[in-house]
Amino acid sequence: MKELPGYFVQVPEAFSLIEEGVYRCSGVLTPDQIKYLDTLKLKTVLILSVEGPSRAFSQYMKKQDIRRIHLGMTRWQSNLGWKPVSEELIKDALECLLNLHNHPLLIVCSSGVRETGTLVGCLRKLQHWNFNSIVYEYRSFAGGKGKYTQELFIELFDTDLVTVPESLPEWFVEECRMWEEEQKQRFIELHGDTSG
Repeated sequence: MKELPGYFVQVPEAFSLIEEGVYRCSGVLTPDQIKYLDTLKLKTVLILSVEGPSRAFSQYMKKQDIRRIHLGMTRWQSNLGWKPVSEELIKDALECLLNLHNHPLLIVCSSGVRETGTLVGCLRKLQHWNFNSIVYEYRSFAGGKGKYTQELFIELFDTDLVTVPESLPEWFVEECRMWEEEQKQRFIELHGDTSG
């Protein structure tokens, strides 16, 4: 394969903006894809797979003084039954993702699909997305690599396990506010205004 000229960069595989200041991609990065990360001004890389980053990616994070949180190494469990990941991995990853002090943040796993897709699906559940929308987003990234067990995990994940950090991104605060307003409106429609 021909090497690209130095002025070209490549977008990493499975790359996307999740929310403002939160990105995702495959953890298997070529040098040209690593160059693309400069545009993100990352503060933190959250690694969800057991495998560590490549030597080039590790050197890049060290050189750019990017904090590396490797939850996949400490929270992965081998005997999970039907579950594709542990609840602890997703819980800790969500708490890290929601902490504004870690932004801009990049989430990676070896495929960019399995653990990352499950985490994003659980984030969407925490954001009160409709489950069909969550599955649609998951499948659009997973392509043929998606697994029914990951969709089931997302559906059954207990969002009450997550300890929401004090320093939250504005997009999450706003979504929570809108959700509460929507719930109040539904209550009024069902029961009438009982405030007065």
